[in-house]
Amino acid sequence: MNALEVTQRQFDAYNRHDAEALFALYAEGATYQSPRFDHPLKGQALVDFFKKLFTAYPDLRLEVINSGDTGGGLVATQWVLHGTHTGPFMDGTPPTGHTAAYPGATFTQVEGDKIRSDHVYFDRQTVAEQLGLKPKKT
Repeated sequence: MNALEVTQRQFDAYNRHDAEALFALYAEGATYQSPRFDHPLKGQALVDFFKKLFTAYPDLRLEVINSGDTGGGLVATQWVLHGTHTGPFMDGTPPTGHTAAYPGATFTQVEGDKIRSDHVYFDRQTVAEQLGLKPKKT
């Protein structure tokens, strides 16, 4: 299985809301970094994050816009998260009931048929505005 196939399985598992299948794609000790966290997640913390994400957005869907292997198993993926915030966030933020469609990008390092690391990027201000959590820019 090549790196693009591994990341396709990853996005398929996100869209099935299958936290265990997602976690199974990660190598032992693999890390996940995101603007939501001040440290990389790994192990059980990663599984817990996936489950909480699917609780916060029970209708979550990740639309892949573009994906490519940049070399050496590093896959760059541009995506849009679609979902309605009807469950609490990981930090306890109560549901807003707002629908979000925000863009992001992930750089996934694949070794063999496993993910070694994920670096996720998105604009937290855009998310907050779409969910009605922060005032809009003037």
